[in-house]
Amino acid sequence: MQSGDRSSQDRPIDDPIDPHSDGDLSAGSIIEETPARQWRVAEALLALRQAVNAAAPRRGKASDGTIGDPAHASRASDHNPWIVDGGVGVVTGMDITHDPDGGCDAHRLADVLRRSQDARIKYVISNRRIASAQPKGEAPAWAWRTYTGANAHHHHAHFSVVETKSGYDDARRWPVEAAFVQTESVATADDPDEALAEVERGLAATIAAAADPAVPLLVRLTTLNASVDALIEAYNQAVRSSGVDPASLIEEAPAPTFDALRGPYQILFDDCQVPADKAGVVAWHRMMLVKGRPQYERVAAATGVPWWFVGIVHAMEASFSFTSHLHNGDPLSARTVQVPGGRPTTGQPPFAWIDSAVDALTVEGFAGQSEWSVPRALYRWEAYNGWGYRRPTVDIPTPYLWSFSNHYDKGKFVRDGVFDRNARSAQCGAAVMLKALQRAGDVVV
Repeated sequence: MQSGDRSSQDRPIDDPIDPHSDGDLSAGSIIEETPARQWRVAEALLALRQAVNAAAPRRGKASDGTIGDPAHASRASDHNPWIVDGGVGVVTGMDITHDPDGGCDAHRLADVLRRSQDARIKYVISNRRIASAQPKGEAPAWAWRTYTGANAHHHHAHFSVVETKSGYDDARRWPVEAAFVQTESVATADDPDEALAEVERGLAATIAAAADPAVPLLVRLTTLNASVDALIEAYNQAVRSSGVDPASLIEEAPAPTFDALRGPYQILFDDCQVPADKAGVVAWHRMMLVKGRPQYERVAAATGVPWWFVGIVHAMEASFSFTSHLHNGDPLSARTVQVPGGRPTTGQPPFAWIDSAVDALTVEGFAGQSEWSVPRALYRWEAYNGWGYRRPTVDIPTPYLWSFSNHYDKGKFVRDGVFDRNARSAQCGAAVMLKALQRAGDVVV
């Protein structure tokens, strides 16, 4: 972003792929000369930023932004002063830095304003989600849907206001208080069903945009390709099973020994059956594993980990996406953010998938291991995901291994340490995929 405050041009940015560097605009600098025309920021957005600054005076502003840089100028963006009022361009889009440590959770703010349905809002983007004041495709007004743009908006939230002067220059107080009251309950995407619904709405909007004949075909194809990667990333985060205990509960679910589980694992595997209504989707998973085998074989050659183990981890953690880290499904465009964070520690993003996969298997201690029996593989997969399903208060076969089989019906950790006995896993279990490979003669274990 270019700033209305010239002194802020050298402000360190929060993320090199998230180039926003302008700070607060002073009252005397909200009109600046650009190569095209003078510009100013919509009064409604200045009022929003003033309200946020008052509520979080210590917040970081590294990813704040208003006027678009040259990259924004080449495409449709509310960061461009495309609305003209009295000969002066008006910027109707603003970014607010996500800095919860400084008192500003921008994603919480985005959800609070979305739920307020303030008439000045055109749309908000936050943490790979977008909500619009008008219906979009199958998504009703104000509903979150998966955002498929190149910038996931993890480090800031974006707010756009309407094009009419009575809206964009309406400087009334914004209802932001709930975003800064930590006890206030705010809806999140922790509900896996709602998270999947967001992906569905994002897919519908993407398909509708790709079918627009007014947009050149190559532009539509390129955009569709990028959108699919983003949708797969969002889907992966929605369906991943979590069996990890929070630190305070580790003692309640100690890791069992392999010897204690060797026999039970083998019995469950031998008796594993796929219900008829899941046979098709299990067959699809087997097909994807076989299709990706050349890539998995390259990782196997570098680590000694069998190709099928690599492929099944790829299915479980990254939904078969070769643009995501094997560690946890985070995008290869940066180091991992989720646990384990900061991986790989060497090299620079964007990372090659194979390099990241080798790092993931090495950091977990799988590389160089010699025993790869069925029970040992199941033990490693369950350890990879966590032992939470063996806690006395849960005590069900983990869906990470047995989902889509006769050994699992329902019950799921919807996030770390939070178990919902009625939630169902939407993933095909690792043991079920291995069984499908074995039955088809793809592997001998």
